[in-house]
Formats: sequence, C-alpha cells, structure tokens
Amino acid sequence: MEVDQETNTQRQQRADAARNRERLLAVAEEVFRERGLEASVGEIAERAGVGRATLFRNFPTKQDLIIAVVTARVEEALAEGRAMLESTGDAEILFPFVKSLVGQQIDSRALFEAVGEETFLADERMRRAHAAIIELIDRLIAHDEQLGYVRSGLGAVDMLMLFKGACAVATSMPELGPAALERHLSLVRGAIAAPGRECPLQGTAPTIEDLHGRPASAARLS
Repeated sequence: MEVDQETNTQRQQRADAARNRERLLAVAEEVFRERGLEASVGEIAERAGVGRATLFRNFPTKQDLIIAVVTARVEEALAEGRAMLESTGDAEILFPFVKSLVGQQIDSRALFEAVGEETFLADERMRRAHAAIIELIDRLIAHDEQLGYVRSGLGAVDMLMLFKGACAVATSMPELGPAALERHLSLVRGAIAAPGRECPLQGTAPTIEDLHGRPASAARLS
C-alpha cells in the first residue's frame, strides 16, 4: 500500500510539474507579446501563479524560456503542416501553410524577431526546429508541384524568403493596414504558381500617398 501511495504521489508531482511548465509557456508568450522581450521572468512567474524557483527549475535562463516558447510554436506549425499532408488529398497546401505561418509570426513578432539573433541561432534546439520546418516545406512543395499548383524549381529557402517579406510588410508598413498584407500574400501566391495557373491580385497597388498619408508632391518637398 505504501508503495502504491508513493507511486500515486510521484505521478501527481509529475502531472503538477507538467501543468506548471505548460502554464509558464502560455503566460510567457502572452507577456512577451504584450510587453516585448524586456519583460522580466519575475513578472511571468507572478502572472503564472508560480514561484521564481519553479520557473528556473523548468527554464534555467530567460533565453531557455524564449527558445522553449518559440520551439513550442514551431512544433504546432509542424503538426499543422503534417496534418495537411495527411488529410487534404489533392488540395493545395503550400500557400495555405505559409499564410498561416505569417499570421503566427505577426502574432508573436517580438519572439520571432529575437530568435533571428546570432545567440539564438547558435542554439541546437533552434537549429533542429529550423531544419524540421525546412524539411516540411520541401514536402509541401513536392506535394503541390506534383499536382500542378506550383512552379517547378521552388525550394524551402525560397519560401522562407517570401515568408519573411510578407512579415516585413505587416510589421514595417503598418500605415498600409491589413489590406497591404493580403495584397502581398497574393503576390507571393502569384510568384509560386505553376505557369498558366491564374492567381488574381487582391486589392489595389499601394501608392506613395498610402505610405505617407499625404500628397506625393508634398512628400517630395519635405
């Protein structure tokens, strides 16, 4: 009986530890989204309802916490893409997947911008996550190319470059509003489409007046 009790206690402790970790990851992502990466781990622990010691048992450094949040998001994206490969049959999946990735990146911009820094890219966990995304995108390309949705010769890094461009539009040109991102994504879709496959552009071409909110002549004189 004592052995059974001890086993139950250990199971409860493991379950509690797993819940604490998941709670910390969720709260950390929320706090970083709201306040940027300058937010303190103390604030995260307090909002999660745990002590700093619990946080540091799970994530010894702030960098470990940031990487854990990002890799968790990458795992979600990988699961989404793999599910699309398994369940969508003959449907187009490369562009819908990339569009979903853009939405996630914009949602957690501070996190994804930070992990582009050299200190994060040197981390083995980030390299593994990056390699997994590359491998998945190559599989998505192969699927869509075989079915005639995308042009031949595309590679995963091509798609990452286009992905980063779409994210840059959303974050560096906020004055253009969400319509600019939709237009840029339609440009991406047109760029990767197989020859002869119609991909109409969304919206209208932005102008210098849209960028500056004033007449072009005034912009040149200022």
